[in-house]
Amino acid sequence: MHCYHCGLASPESNAVPCCPDHGPLWKLVQQGPTANVLVEREGRILLAQRGHEPWHGHWCIPGGFQDFGEHPEDAARREVMEETGVEVTLTGLLGIYVSRYERPDGQDWIQTTVYLGSTDQEPVVNDGEMLAVGFFDPDELPDPMLPSHLVRLADWRAGKAWTWTHQQGAGSVEG
Repeated sequence: MHCYHCGLASPESNAVPCCPDHGPLWKLVQQGPTANVLVEREGRILLAQRGHEPWHGHWCIPGGFQDFGEHPEDAARREVMEETGVEVTLTGLLGIYVSRYERPDGQDWIQTTVYLGSTDQEPVVNDGEMLAVGFFDPDELPDPMLPSHLVRLADWRAGKAWTWTHQQGAGSVEG
């Protein structure tokens, strides 16, 4: 089990698991699914710097795990708000990715739906998960970046995304 807020693994004991920072809010480890949003504004992209393992200190496209029963679009918007403090409008679908996800006790596979989005708001660190957030020129990415997110950014730069012709997205895409 892991803490809902920071991802810290449960201590090995017979006691009720309790995160030293967040208390007894634990969930079972699962394999995804997750959702991210590649937020673009004036040619720059929104990135966040991870504040916990795995990949502490690495920059990434904002996003995270879907809650049980949550639609990926709703998870994507919620996660961007939690991590960067901005409301995002989804404008398209970049793709669905399957990649390795490193955990403190090993690796597994994770499926991520990556959306495109936009916002007029300024990002701020909005939770304890991120160290920093900001818009970056795609030719001048911060270092280090999550390797799997570099693949997603390369696909975006190559024009491999679907844009939506209306706000709901489902069933009306342009390639």
